[in-house]
Amino acid sequence: MEFRLLGLLETRHAGIPLPLGGQRQRSVLAALLLRANSLASTSYLTQAVWETPPVAPDSNLRTYVAGLRRMFAAIGEDRIRTRPGGYVLTVRSGELDLDSFRELADKGTNACDHRDFATATACFDQALRLWRGRPLSDLSPGPVLEAEITRLADLRVSIAERRGQAQLEVGQAEEAVGATRALLAEHPLREELWTLLMLALHRAGRRAEALATFARARHMLVTELGIEPGARLRRAHQDILGDDRHPAPTGTTTAAWRQLPMDIAEFTGREAELRALEALADPPSATAVPVAVIHGMAGVGKTRLAVHFAHRLAQGGRYDQVQLWADLRAFDPERAPLQPGAVLENFLGLLGVPGQQIPRELEARAAVYRSRLAGKRVLVLLDNALTAEQVQPLLPGGPGGLVLITSRRSLSGLAGAQGVPLDVLPQSDAVSLLSRVVGDHRVIDDPAAAARVTDFCGRLPIAISLVAQRLRRHPLWTTDDLATRLLRMTSRDQPASGTHDLHAPFTLSYRALALAHQRTFRLLGWHPGDDFTAESAAAIASITPEDAELHLEALLDEHLVLQTTPHRYRLHDLVRSFARGLAHPQEAKEAVDRLLVWYLHAAESARATFDPRRLRVIELHPMPAGLLIPQSATNDDALAWYHAERDTLRQAVRIAAESDTPQIAWQLAWILLSFYYRRSHWDDWIATFQIALTVARSLGDRRAEGIVWRGLGVAHSDMHQFPTSIECHHQAQQALAEVDDRHGQAWNLNNLGVVHVALNELRAALDCFHEALPLFRQTDDPNGEGICLNNLGDTYRRLGQATEAIKHLNDALHLQQQHDDQTGLQFTLCTLGDIHHDAGDHSHARRHYEEALRTSQILSDQRNIARALANLARTLDTQGDHGTARTRWREALTIFDNLGDPQANTIRARLA
Repeated sequence: MEFRLLGLLETRHAGIPLPLGGQRQRSVLAALLLRANSLASTSYLTQAVWETPPVAPDSNLRTYVAGLRRMFAAIGEDRIRTRPGGYVLTVRSGELDLDSFRELADKGTNACDHRDFATATACFDQALRLWRGRPLSDLSPGPVLEAEITRLADLRVSIAERRGQAQLEVGQAEEAVGATRALLAEHPLREELWTLLMLALHRAGRRAEALATFARARHMLVTELGIEPGARLRRAHQDILGDDRHPAPTGTTTAAWRQLPMDIAEFTGREAELRALEALADPPSATAVPVAVIHGMAGVGKTRLAVHFAHRLAQGGRYDQVQLWADLRAFDPERAPLQPGAVLENFLGLLGVPGQQIPRELEARAAVYRSRLAGKRVLVLLDNALTAEQVQPLLPGGPGGLVLITSRRSLSGLAGAQGVPLDVLPQSDAVSLLSRVVGDHRVIDDPAAAARVTDFCGRLPIAISLVAQRLRRHPLWTTDDLATRLLRMTSRDQPASGTHDLHAPFTLSYRALALAHQRTFRLLGWHPGDDFTAESAAAIASITPEDAELHLEALLDEHLVLQTTPHRYRLHDLVRSFARGLAHPQEAKEAVDRLLVWYLHAAESARATFDPRRLRVIELHPMPAGLLIPQSATNDDALAWYHAERDTLRQAVRIAAESDTPQIAWQLAWILLSFYYRRSHWDDWIATFQIALTVARSLGDRRAEGIVWRGLGVAHSDMHQFPTSIECHHQAQQALAEVDDRHGQAWNLNNLGVVHVALNELRAALDCFHEALPLFRQTDDPNGEGICLNNLGDTYRRLGQATEAIKHLNDALHLQQQHDDQTGLQFTLCTLGDIHHDAGDHSHARRHYEEALRTSQILSDQRNIARALANLARTLDTQGDHGTARTRWREALTIFDNLGDPQANTIRARLA
């Protein structure tokens, strides 16, 4: 037999449609099919069939069921069984189109999880071909059936979006454009579809249409809903504006797979080196990964060559699946070289590995990294490498990839690597670069002067570009005028040893700047980050962000700063060193101090956006007047800010610890905890808190020590290092008790109790919670009191003491409702659901889980939404509603995967 829900309701036997009766009887059949092989209660059927039920619906239902039984009997089938409270319709494997759709959709989703996008596309295509229109479009359903129809329609759109994402991965951008436009005609307010259409158009080479699509989407959202586009749609727009050749399809991690810095338009020459690299790019064996080491002196253009060649390969369709880039900081005088473990952590995050699944050990990280890259056309660019040992763990394990390394050293100890030595530009290439940047006839008209200019620049690309910009901005100068100025400058300013070749061209560009722009440039040399924004530049220079944008544009025009991605800038290592040398020590110190305070308050502002329920229990170092803090409109915006500034924030903690305001170090670490916890950045968490602990001790600030020890305890608990966590919490308790910080003690005891629960040391957990509870009450923290009461209730539940559990949970519920504490309420509702589930009272359990789910949804608390969905699914499955349970588990799985929560693996195994 065939049962078809995905369109007009149909039942076929031997290919022949069966008569299904009138509207009500057909609605009963549809409702039974949606609960196939599970109990469909009379209450459920009543709400499925009638908007306003009759006086005696049970009698009517029996009539409709009898009619369906006669239909089945006429073809020799006995499919409907009466059970206490309702009916069960038997459906065999392969008979129901909805089941077939779900199976194919699950196969496609699993294929996506394993990066097999060709299989995923095929599965999603098969699944969507089962649809013949809106589900049950021939019925006039009751509210329950209408809700099911809406849910199925949403499911279809979700799978169509996944198909579009998979199509982009396999190069079917044009196909994705057509299908997505058809869906948008039905769902014009669905932002995911607008995002997908923009990316598909861009991938299809239709960039202008993609940008116009964003304008239409924004107009639609503003006009219809009065809201601006969300974070994903805005990010896609920025990607396309930046002309990233491969922006990510929404809902995937592939945007992070294309990490190459921007190419340089005036790249010139290096034909011999490019030919050598081309030869290396073709693997000499079926098992080896080609590795090229471009080595030469500072400023010789190693990075320019590597980036240009990488873009040329990617644009030619080679190594086009994944491009990773990292600056290993080998020769930064102020900061230590990046450790391979830190680089791998970043790479794995970009490759879609959730934070909690990134191993801590270097070898394990390298193994996961090699596994993720296996079989992919991957290009890895490692800039500014120091030693072979630094880069060895960063090499892919199998063929199909290419590694480009730049270094001032040859890295001769790196087995299998081929060296590409890079000297200064040949005279002809140097003059060609000068002419190309200047853009007119003056260089060609005076080749002798052009040669003198390039000799003054040491024939180094960075210096030639700088002086060429000077000549370009002075159309009345001749090339000989430029050479004369360089000669005078070199004679007057005696540079330090080793900088002769670059001092004159740098100085020439610097002196061409307005005085205000000169000051900004000097101070940017002391910025602690690898890159920076106009906002942080404004802070270090004590100007407005608008003025900072103008200053950076002036520096860009002079080639004194580089723009790596839209809105982010960086300094070449040599330019940074030059800028630092220009700043007066006191000027630099005041600027760095000002920037540290700005980062402290900017981090707190972003933290308060995505983690508002975590109360600030410290008084921040005051912020100087006039500094403006960026405001994040959404959680996504706040987290994106943290991600972009992550390295700089870590450096800020280190620098603050050595400054005249070391308290900033521990205060900033306390703020960063929310981000580190949310993203499971354990290495950063431990490193910054160890610095914070040293600072707190040096200050003799026992309260700060206690706060930091508590943060370390939470970190080690999150890593399941429970003995270390307990020791940290004990240290925290001792310090907080000495200064009589009762509020801090309360939270620390609560955290310690949670560790004991994780170890199943339930009596010890009870002692902690009972000790914490009166402290929360004494310090008037109803939020903490409610959470502690919930933890007590949950612990008594685990001990099998239901009466005590319910007493504490009811107390928590009353307190949280009294104070409208929705954050704490979501936890208590879930625990009440657990109590009823344990007792076999699944109806009450379901009610509590559904209420918890609604509360978490109002809070946009994704982690607790997923937990409530998982708990609800478990109860629905126990009640026999397997179809809805599976849907809820799938929804929970999607969220847990996005968060990197290990509970995703448990649900995935259940759904397998």
